[in-house]
Amino acid sequence: MTEQSDQLITIKIRVPKKESSFTYFQLEANEGIAFYSTLPAPKGVDYCDLELNCHHSVRNELRHILKKLEEKFQIIYLEDNER
Repeated sequence: MTEQSDQLITIKIRVPKKESSFTYFQLEANEGIAFYSTLPAPKGVDYCDLELNCHHSVRNELRHILKKLEEKFQIIYLEDNER
């Protein structure tokens, strides 16, 4: 993928485990914006790591969703290949 229009944006985030279901719900409610997967984590941790992927054309919409989630709880950005 060399053209910007064909690029996927990958963002890895860490959310509190108790907020992970709400995060999944928001991502699914905004179907088509991004696809995500839960990353492996050690047992007993109180966080959940997610890898989010979206097409370059909808990155602003995904960032808006994340900003709104950040108003409710802390999101730690582990990786952001666009920043």
